[in-house]
Amino acid sequence: MVARILATADIHSPKYFPRFRESIKDIGRFDAVLIAGDLMEEGKIEGLKILINELKKLSDTIIAVPGNEEYDEVMPKARELGVIKWLDDDVIKLTINDVALRIIGSKGSLERPTTWQLKHIPHIADTYRRRVEWLKKTINSSRELTILLIHYAPTFKTLQGEDPRIWPSLGVRDLENAIFSNNVIAIHGHAHNSVTRCVKSGNSYIINAAFTNIWKPIILEVSNEGLSSISINCQEIKHERSGGPSILDFMK
Repeated sequence: MVARILATADIHSPKYFPRFRESIKDIGRFDAVLIAGDLMEEGKIEGLKILINELKKLSDTIIAVPGNEEYDEVMPKARELGVIKWLDDDVIKLTINDVALRIIGSKGSLERPTTWQLKHIPHIADTYRRRVEWLKKTINSSRELTILLIHYAPTFKTLQGEDPRIWPSLGVRDLENAIFSNNVIAIHGHAHNSVTRCVKSGNSYIINAAFTNIWKPIILEVSNEGLSSISINCQEIKHERSGGPSILDFMK
């Protein structure tokens, strides 16, 4: 059996909602929809409401993580709308069409917090450090098939096309070893201009699902053995386990 999954991110409803609605026209139903953050634009709850009405046509199982546009103060209202299962540094296990999955959901971390974050969010660098350590520990805690649903990029390898000077403010590299050393399908967003949308090493994948990259969602088929098909090209890379760059090196 396989689970047919639609993955996307950065719809920024209502900004890109018309294009998203057109992209899913006649696309059919899915076993699950996974959204890697920025469902709404600048915390506009009305944008989320109209998006939810479309998402309900796609699946009965809709899982999302908050992005940087899902402001903390609007998240209680977003949760009250129902329909979407929000994961915010959470882990759930579920069986979709006889496929057993562990899903880790998180906003993620940045190697270099933005100027706005440093000014307005107390102790944001410490928050990012703790989150990276929690994510690594959680990913490494099990060899079972895992989907990491995360807003900020967990690698720089899917940021080609973005200005390299801002890569540290788009994601963090300190999760690569954990992802590529385990049976993980990582799905992220946030990088709107990336031209490298998927990299893989062995049975592990990192996918940039930002809607603005190709103006359509990504379709995955997943079995109990792992990812069996994906609707975009995926670049094979050679990954060597090492200490690698650490978030601690970039936040001193």
